[in-house]
Amino acid sequence: MRKERRFGIRCPVTVRRLNGSKPTTEVRGVLCEIGLGGARVELQEAVTVGARIVLFVHFQAPDQQVTTIRFEGTVENGRDHPPFEIGVTFRGTGRFLQKQVGEIPSPSVANPPGAR
Repeated sequence: MRKERRFGIRCPVTVRRLNGSKPTTEVRGVLCEIGLGGARVELQEAVTVGARIVLFVHFQAPDQQVTTIRFEGTVENGRDHPPFEIGVTFRGTGRFLQKQVGEIPSPSVANPPGAR
């Protein structure tokens, strides 16, 4: 059972899978909910339960400035059919990475099949 409350928010995300010594892979998607301890994300493809990931959340202000926050976590649950969805538990807190203009995935990329 979840300890912390989660808040519904939709914005683009990038999930980087950490594969040990193998090259990392990235999947784009949409953040659905976020809280102090974790998040729920819809993705373009499945990510394995138990995988270690880095979640980059791209918040865009009305002036088009983008702030990206980086969270490390573990995939706790997931759906292996469209719309692909994962529940992530964070390891520690998020870290602000950048403030840039227009550096987020386009809406067509950020809205995987089944996005609400």
